[in-house]
Amino acid sequence: MRLAALTLALAVAALPAVARPPTAEESTKLIRAVDSYLSSISGKDAERLIAAIPPRIVGIFAGAAGVEVDKVNKLLVDQTRAMMKGARFADLAADKSAIDLGDAQLKDGTAVTWALIPVSFVTEVGEKRTRSSLPMLAVSEKNRWYFVRIDGPQQKKLVQIAYPFLNDVVIPDAVTAPEP
Repeated sequence: MRLAALTLALAVAALPAVARPPTAEESTKLIRAVDSYLSSISGKDAERLIAAIPPRIVGIFAGAAGVEVDKVNKLLVDQTRAMMKGARFADLAADKSAIDLGDAQLKDGTAVTWALIPVSFVTEVGEKRTRSSLPMLAVSEKNRWYFVRIDGPQQKKLVQIAYPFLNDVVIPDAVTAPEP
């Protein structure tokens, strides 16, 4: 019941905006933030990776679990650290060549700027190598960029609950394949 109420509350939002090229300042800030995020992946920095998740999304987890946001963040850091322990990451790349931004205002009045950025990387666990290519949502709230990799239908639905203007946006599917 609590999750249904939270989902309904988050499902109302402003209309999607027309895509636009970033200003020089926006482009510089976004590229720096993306590079820092990718560096966090390659450096297996679980704290920075979890801190990069939009607070709205962490709030959804907290609401669904009925726990405080700080506890959710700690759990996510612990899970991410454990998952990354035996993994190596290589060939991390984000296609920053033609980023278009969208602007939206959420029901609570929060203005957001967002983009979908194609990212790819190779994950190595033991002898197994896997290449992943997927969209990453970059969203700026209160002058800070946050990131969420959209690696499947559940992630897609989660970002649409947190940012309902994305309901009208075609989000490409993630592709994962073995790497020789």
